[in-house]
Amino acid sequence: STWCKYSGTSMSCMSRLHHVDKRLNEEKERLLHYLDTSTKWSLIHTVEKQLLSEHLTTVLQKGLDNLLEENRVDELALLYSLFTRVKKGLQELCANFNTYIKKKGRTIVIDPEKDKTMVQELLDFKDKMDNVVCTCFQKNDKFGNSLKEAFEHFVNQRANKPAELIAKFVDCKLRAGNKEATEEELEKLLDKIMVLFRFIHGKDVFEAFYKKDLAKRLLVGKSASVDAEKSMLSKLKQECGGGFTSKLEGMFKDMELSKDINVAFKQYMSNLRSSSVSNIELTVSILTMGYWPTYPLMEVTLPAEMVQYQDHFNKFYLGKHNGRKLQWQPTLGHCVLRAEFTQGRKELQVSLFQALVLLLFNYSDETSLEDIKAGTN
Repeated sequence: STWCKYSGTSMSCMSRLHHVDKRLNEEKERLLHYLDTSTKWSLIHTVEKQLLSEHLTTVLQKGLDNLLEENRVDELALLYSLFTRVKKGLQELCANFNTYIKKKGRTIVIDPEKDKTMVQELLDFKDKMDNVVCTCFQKNDKFGNSLKEAFEHFVNQRANKPAELIAKFVDCKLRAGNKEATEEELEKLLDKIMVLFRFIHGKDVFEAFYKKDLAKRLLVGKSASVDAEKSMLSKLKQECGGGFTSKLEGMFKDMELSKDINVAFKQYMSNLRSSSVSNIELTVSILTMGYWPTYPLMEVTLPAEMVQYQDHFNKFYLGKHNGRKLQWQPTLGHCVLRAEFTQGRKELQVSLFQALVLLLFNYSDETSLEDIKAGTN
């Protein structure tokens, strides 16, 4: 039975590999029991040449992709073991492994319809290929390096989008309400994400989206874990240097300082409290302009009670920090409104703009769109 006669399907390819392995073992048995040991090299070499060396390309083209696709680790380990026996065997296997990763990876990255699942698919694919290198290819460095090169190649086939989606994926995982993972699991996931991050060329694109999402998490108090946030920041700093993360670190510093400022402001207001000051709880985040994303400046008409509180805060803050300028950003504000309904009292968590509209209904049960526009600017 010669190699040329097999049908060329993946299954027959693997049957043939098992056949080669069996034949090699049989020849070893013969040598052990009744052949002269001096014939060992030429005998084994002849079997390897006839059954393997002359058919490397055919085996790889017909069988490798399916084995990788179906994650058949035992057969892949056998393939590697047999290919180590012949000249250029591992070189050919490594090149074909690289080609498969680039081809498969491109299908994940290039299709816009896969954007929602792209990052998770990339993580799963990377885990799968890492496992093949570790368990089937004996942690061979050449295969590990080839895997990295292939990932870097295909991830950058579509400019900027993978960088954006990786940033969005991190945002989703670090946002409050993500009950999927424990702290330990989240930490492992962030490590895996950093591996993908290393492959992308558009790191500035990642930074822009990451910064915008981090700002929202910090300002709305939606971070699942401060420790996880700081861990991610530390990983980015280690990977890209202090220049990459300096503004992100500045955002955290602003939030820490704002806590102290708000404690002092509450004390200031309690000393000032009189019947003329409405009973609103105001919390202010002081943002250093250079650290945070650029936000559009919008003028809106605030209720007199809010304006009064803003004026008090301006006086308090500028009294402590002479020469600084405060610019209020209504687009970033959010409120908790207490509302009385027939079913009882409710608390509504809304944006500042939503709050301004809802407050108009304190004065009438109905109001026109034009009146809302006029009342809120």
